[in-house]
Amino acid sequence: MQGVHYQRLGVVPTATPEEIRTAYRNLARVHHPDKHEGKTSIQMLEINEAWRVLSDPVLRYKYDADLRAHRNEVDESEVQQRRERLQNFAVDAERRRYSPAKFPWRFVVAVIVLGTILILVLGAFSKPGEPAPIDNVLRVGSCVAINEFQQEAYEVSCAEAHAGVVQQIIPFDAVCSYPLVAYRDRQGMGQACVALS
Repeated sequence: MQGVHYQRLGVVPTATPEEIRTAYRNLARVHHPDKHEGKTSIQMLEINEAWRVLSDPVLRYKYDADLRAHRNEVDESEVQQRRERLQNFAVDAERRRYSPAKFPWRFVVAVIVLGTILILVLGAFSKPGEPAPIDNVLRVGSCVAINEFQQEAYEVSCAEAHAGVVQQIIPFDAVCSYPLVAYRDRQGMGQACVALS
């Protein structure tokens, strides 16, 4: 039962009595037996029955109550079917319970070992890198020339004559250890502790 009378008149269940009356009159004009013979008289009987039920407030109330009750029954049966499906799904899930996934330790160890071997082989067969170009940024290991007048150290190529090699870079307020001599970095980054040659 899905609101057959409402469908027959072509109105929604929330239609007003005036809308129902208008729909009934329009359909009665189209399907009246005086205009047509045969099938239209059966349709007219169905339209008249729908009008009889929906035009009377008491009958319409009872009809709507029956529709609601039928919908509730359908809803309850759907709920029951869903419950049964969920229970079946839960039972199936219990049957198919898998053990938790294991971490692939062997694969990880193999990748680490292969990576280490690759790095060692590449390091053994590669040529030493070119010396870094002179960029006047002092680092530990940089060869330097000294400007004694300004007490500054500046970077030079280690292939050329140089005054010493930077052993440490320290802040301005720190002191170099004994054999090293402190010279100011020309870039203002601190002091270079130089081992004089």
